[in-house]
Amino acid sequence: MVGENKAELVSLFQEFISSYPYTPVGLSHMATYKEQRRLWCRNFAVISAMVDSGEAITEPILFQLFPDRELAITLNSQYGEGDDSWILTIPRKRDNYLELRLPLKLKYHHKWIQRLVEQIGYDILEFVGCCTKHPNQLSAACNQFYTREYSKGFPTEMLTNLLNGLQPDRFLLINDNSRQVINYFVNTSYGKRLTDYPAANAAGLKLIKALDNTMHQPGVPVLRDNDLFDMFCYWLVAVRGYNFSGKEEVIEFTSDASRMKLPEEYTLSECAKDTGFDIAELEAWIRAIERKGQGIFYGPPGTGKTYSAQKIANHLISGTDGFTELVQFHPAYSYEDFIQGIRPQSKNGELRYPLVPGRFIEFCKKAESRRGICVLIIDEINRANLASVFGELLYLLEYRDQKIPLAGSNQLFSIPKNVRIIGTMNTADRSIALVDQAFRRRFAFIRLYPNYEILRRYHETTDFPVNGLIKILEQINNAIADPNYSLGISFFLLENIAEEIEDIWQREIEPYLEEYFFDQRDKLDQFRWDTIKLRIKN
Repeated sequence: MVGENKAELVSLFQEFISSYPYTPVGLSHMATYKEQRRLWCRNFAVISAMVDSGEAITEPILFQLFPDRELAITLNSQYGEGDDSWILTIPRKRDNYLELRLPLKLKYHHKWIQRLVEQIGYDILEFVGCCTKHPNQLSAACNQFYTREYSKGFPTEMLTNLLNGLQPDRFLLINDNSRQVINYFVNTSYGKRLTDYPAANAAGLKLIKALDNTMHQPGVPVLRDNDLFDMFCYWLVAVRGYNFSGKEEVIEFTSDASRMKLPEEYTLSECAKDTGFDIAELEAWIRAIERKGQGIFYGPPGTGKTYSAQKIANHLISGTDGFTELVQFHPAYSYEDFIQGIRPQSKNGELRYPLVPGRFIEFCKKAESRRGICVLIIDEINRANLASVFGELLYLLEYRDQKIPLAGSNQLFSIPKNVRIIGTMNTADRSIALVDQAFRRRFAFIRLYPNYEILRRYHETTDFPVNGLIKILEQINNAIADPNYSLGISFFLLENIAEEIEDIWQREIEPYLEEYFFDQRDKLDQFRWDTIKLRIKN
């Protein structure tokens, strides 16, 4: 049946990719797979060690391996009211409890019941071990577990979620959402019984194979195929509310770059034209950024540092599902703002202090779901206390393949391989010589200086006498005699510069010169507008 419905399946999947994963809800959804799987694996290892030490494992298995069921886990839930069964409640700490619905005939067999309760954990552990070590025996293991007295109504999700957590590429998450999708596209009628899981799992893997080419197109999040399929099933059933009973008309869905929200192709030639720098120079910058993973454009005011950083970032992400974000540092910017920190939050009148991820952690989480390069631009990077803001991130900037715990958390963190960082540094605010040596060693530094040729080429199509302006700028920078404070050219990259130059000079250039030449009035007077306006036109 997959072949007949493949066009419909692919069209719906493409619609899903364009409308859900990169929304705030979708990004949060994607993050749950990795975290939940980490929790399952950790708890399973702990419980396995408890078996070796001879400790009781039923309660840890039922309440740690299935953490999403916080208050009650009801087994044999398919039994209805008035049937020949009764409920055994096992209390545990903090008023949580476990309900086991057992046949009525066992009500007075207390010793047998105690042994049964103790045995449940070992049966689950045996089931999981058999499936993961001998996956070809999945069907037999499900049938055997289904014969247990207490397992007739055992929710399939409880066991299959654990299998998926341990071996996600082999065992699918089969739940109400994925079951509807599988039954519809494969024309089956699998139910919630554990004995249906092997066939439903095989059918789901068949659907994933049918989506193989579509799942690996640009714009598709970087997730395991099985997780992506589960996310698709959730969207199709719970978000889109697809009509499985009455087949909808299939509308051909186009997945062009604009619908997929991919950045358009931005070539190096276009970047060279926009920035005014030669292609060879731009290539050298990109090689440096790729080699280190991060770079800094530094230079005096008006040299186009932020503009150039944005254009290079646009080139790096062009034609992919990558993205760019910009953050500006300032003296009050902190580790808590950039990495993570405790933030007071009020909920239901109660003040809480959770550990909240900062801008960089959020950026990296988003980048993990993309295949393309993702660029974080840090404007005015040297205005913050860099050693304090970056903290242990300085280690990860140098050792990109390592993971380390962050302050305030035991969770390991690493920088995704597709993340690039581009900073800008105004040397008139703070010289590069004042930047921590450890920090400088981790970045490629790209110097931008007043490039008069860019100004000359820009005004080739205007009637403005740019040569006179360039001579004045050269004289000013010779008088300044410090490359960190040179006057840049970006002030004058305007098509209507002839109408604006007087205002620009008096309200932007002269205040800058007044600050630099505050004790050298004779030099300042040489470059007042009334003094140089005629020289500019010659």
